[in-house]
Amino acid sequence: MVIPVPDTIVPVNHNQGVNAHPCFVYGSLMDAKVRDTVTRSALDSRIFVVKASIKGYVRYPYYNEPFPGMIASEDPEATVDGLLIFGLSDQDRYRLDQFEGAEYPRSTLTVTTLETVPAEWTLLKGHPILGPQEDYTPGSTLQAYVYTFTGPLIHLDRTRAWDFEEFKKNHLDNWVMKGSHFAAMVARTD
Repeated sequence: MVIPVPDTIVPVNHNQGVNAHPCFVYGSLMDAKVRDTVTRSALDSRIFVVKASIKGYVRYPYYNEPFPGMIASEDPEATVDGLLIFGLSDQDRYRLDQFEGAEYPRSTLTVTTLETVPAEWTLLKGHPILGPQEDYTPGSTLQAYVYTFTGPLIHLDRTRAWDFEEFKKNHLDNWVMKGSHFAAMVARTD
């Protein structure tokens, strides 16, 4: 099976500010507790999160871990549901880069919104030439940062799809405990 590469592998640039692309998450980072632990979002942080999907990809469990990896699908109609996060800071993106590690480089892919995104959260908000932006309506497509899996495919259990509800029910509490693999992954974001 030939796995196509993402549209773009993004070189890490920590000076993009909150007007950078939103970030699409599809695994453990869909849980606010996990996401806030990784990014260490301050109480005064302003982010906006909506449901979204990405077409042409599939999500599988990583063997012996509660998190998934997303890879290109042979079925161009396959979709992965997740969340689209607007307003992340440079520091938030840096921590996400470190948390995801080498097997999950940040790339840019086309994502479809499943909910309305108010104009104040669009990429070019306050652009001096283009003027005010309009809401993204459900079904809008835009570029977003995504951490796609690029490690060896044998690390993924491709016999079953990863399930967020199962993750929350059976793995979340144990995974985020101090001393867990999660804690080690968060530690590398310092």
